[in-house]
Amino acid sequence: TCFGRFKRLSDTARWSILLGRKAMSRRSRQWMGVSVLILLAALLAWGCGGGEEATTTTGGTVTPTVSPGTTAGTDYLINTQVKATESTPREYVEAIDQGHPVVLLFYVSDGVDDSKVLESIDRLKSGFSDYVFLLYDYKTPKAYGDLSTLLKVNYPPALVLIDGTGTIRDIRNGYIDEGSLNQRLVDLGQG
Repeated sequence: TCFGRFKRLSDTARWSILLGRKAMSRRSRQWMGVSVLILLAALLAWGCGGGEEATTTTGGTVTPTVSPGTTAGTDYLINTQVKATESTPREYVEAIDQGHPVVLLFYVSDGVDDSKVLESIDRLKSGFSDYVFLLYDYKTPKAYGDLSTLLKVNYPPALVLIDGTGTIRDIRNGYIDEGSLNQRLVDLGQG
């Protein structure tokens, strides 16, 4: 019938257009296929990303996650001494003058990680009676003077361990569990 013949011709024409049989040469179809493959590979590589540092949200602020053993860019301060100025808190200067190890903690009072580290320090204090613990709320800069600048505190909680000679032995930014903190305090006392 006429309708059947027309239907077969229209189906063939539709497929010819989609496959590019009549309008495109074989070489053009190959180039189009290669171009589509390159585009797909580029999209796949872009979509995978990678290299981004993970972050966690705590207390309304974003805190970069720092894995144990990292110091978030303050490695160069390790084994150096803090040069006290007239803005440096007196209790810090006195502790170093008396040869006591100093544990400095800069924290934000409403931070989740900060609260956990602060609680750990409170529990561990009694076992380290020769140490001076200086705990500073980051929101009250008058209390800590220029210590945060001298120690390059990036973000709280920031834990800085200084031996009795005034030499910085360890700097930790971010959460540190109680067991790791205890070991670092023991190591600080052994010099």
